[in-house]
Parts: sequence; C-alpha cells; structure tokens
Amino acid sequence: MSSSEWKSAHAFYDNSVDLFAQQPLQPLTLEYLLALQHGSKVGSASLLQQQLPQRMARRVKGCPVRIFALPFIVGVNPWIKAVYKLYHDSFLILRDFPSVVDEESEGKFSEKLEELVTGHQDVIPKLAKGFQESGKYMSKEALSTFLDDMIRARIGIRVLAEHHLALKAPHKDWIGVVHTRFVPFEMIRSCCMYVQDLCEVNYGSAPEFSINGDTDTVVTYLPVHLEYILLELLKNAMRATVERSARIGRMEHPNVEITICRGVEEISIRIRDQGGGIAKKDLPFIFDYSYTTVPSSNESSDIGMFANHTQISMQNGVGGPMAGLGFGLPMSRIYVQYFGGSLDLVSIAGHGSDVFVQLPNISGIATS
Repeated sequence: MSSSEWKSAHAFYDNSVDLFAQQPLQPLTLEYLLALQHGSKVGSASLLQQQLPQRMARRVKGCPVRIFALPFIVGVNPWIKAVYKLYHDSFLILRDFPSVVDEESEGKFSEKLEELVTGHQDVIPKLAKGFQESGKYMSKEALSTFLDDMIRARIGIRVLAEHHLALKAPHKDWIGVVHTRFVPFEMIRSCCMYVQDLCEVNYGSAPEFSINGDTDTVVTYLPVHLEYILLELLKNAMRATVERSARIGRMEHPNVEITICRGVEEISIRIRDQGGGIAKKDLPFIFDYSYTTVPSSNESSDIGMFANHTQISMQNGVGGPMAGLGFGLPMSRIYVQYFGGSLDLVSIAGHGSDVFVQLPNISGIATS
C-alpha cells in the first residue's frame, strides 16, 4: 500500500468519526418530518448540523472494517471506494461547517447542503457498478446486509437534507417533501402512462391498464418514494406481459390491473399482471440484489429503452427503474419499509403475479 493510500485509509479512523457515530440517532418518521414545519429555518438547519454528521459518521465508521473484511478484490473496487470517500468527505465538510446561528449562516449552510445532495446522486449507480464487477466474490448474505445498510442510510440522509431545502420554499398541501393531500390514483395513472410509452418504444406494443377500488383515496406520504416503487413494479408487470404474449402467440395483451384499497390506518395497492408469473425455483431469490430476468447488455439489446431510462433516472432523486441491475425489487421493498409499509409478491407460475404494497397513513385514518 502506498503512503497516500495508507493515509486515506487511516483517515477513516479519525477519532471524531467514532465520537459522532456513537451518538444516538433521532428516528426518522413521517411524524418527525411534519413536526419540523413548526420550527424556524435556522432551527431546522441547526438540527441537521447535529444529525447529518452522525449519520455520515456511521457510514464512515463501518468503512475500514468492511473494506478490510471484504475479499481484497471487492474492497479495492474503485466504485465502492469512491462511495466511501464521498461519505467521508461529506462528513468532514458538515463537521467543520460553522454553526448556523442566523438567516445568513443558514443560507450558506443550505447552499452547501444542496451541493452535497447533488454530489450524492450517483451513490446507488456506483454501488450497482461496484457490485456488478465484484459482488460474485461475496456471499449473498454479506452482500445483502451491506447494501441494505447503505441504502437505508442513504434514504435517511437524503430525506432529511431535501426536506430542509423544501421547507424553504413552501407550497400548498406540502410540508417539505411530504404531500399532505396526496392522491395515489393520480400518481399510478401517470406512472402507467409513462411505462406504457417505454414499452411502445422498446417492444412496439404495450398492455392497457385499469385502476379500480378506492380511487378517491387521499394520504400523507412522500410522492417521490412511491413514484420509484410504482415505476419499478409497473415496469416489471408490463414487460412480463408483453414478453409472455410473444412467447405464447397471444394476439392481445391482457390488462395490467391496479387496485387501491383504503384501510383504517393504511392503504394497499395491488398490481396484477398476466405475464406468466415466476418459476417456483426462482421465488426465493426475487428480493436478492443479483436477481433479474433481464439479459445483460452484452447478451441482448431487447431492453435498450429501459436500460437508457435507468442510466438517466438513477441519478435523480431515488432513481428510476433499474432494468437488468437486480436492484429494483429489493430497493423498492426498502423504500416501502422505511416508513412502516410492506411489499409482498404472490406468483402463479404460468399465469401471472400479484404485488401488494401497503403504505401507512400517519393521520390514522386514510380519508378521501
């Protein structure tokens, strides 16, 4: 190891990293995000000055242990090392930033925060590339634990930062990044039309869709999270439907059916397709990061449009459908679970699949 590499690795053992990483974290809930509206911009920034370095430090603190415990070829992968360096550099910036005490210092802090949010856009693509190249040298369990931790941490950090920035520009029915009068039907319809367009361009045809149930449901939620989840699940459903039609000579695609159900404390969304389902032998692996039914780019160009969309949208917010990377379903489940929801899949091999998404409504009653 060269002198510069040793110094870089030694930096991860910075005592202040240990100090910040040992501090208890404020649990991130929808209720907590809504409560931030009652404070000042200066107060919100001051809270972030405490919380973001703690969360960054926890990512950095795990770095030397994880890198040196990983197989050598994984630990030295440039994509994975770049992600850790990004978190370490961001920790140092936040740790050393002058305290926010007034509107002027809050403005400077928010400018720096916006730069950091932009700089972290490529975290998931970098992780995906890194583990595409070297993940085969890790056990499935170790890979899953590593990525689950990284993605959950990224969600918390990004939501806190973007929420503060959004609170500075208030909009009706929005509190930061939380929409207090969110209508899932509108988001579902928009996502269906978008994925239909992708299918049309890529395959020359696309299934129709129908949305039924409690279509007038209104909830409090983060639209950007549900958008990612819906795009991934609808992409899977429509692609499977079109490909199943081609395999069995079906002249017309059956509809993809989406049902919204309003419960007392949550809403449920079911996405039903007739895309042939998932083979029984594959069911235990559908939430593995390596699982995908999409051919690699060097094997087939059939998913070109989805792949192009992936490369663009992964860099924006939570990212878009990750066709062929094997990140789509596990990431969707993490995003659903982060605020207390669930994602389950039931498959009938030879027929189709039902995916069930449950989302909490923090008001306790999902009203319409």
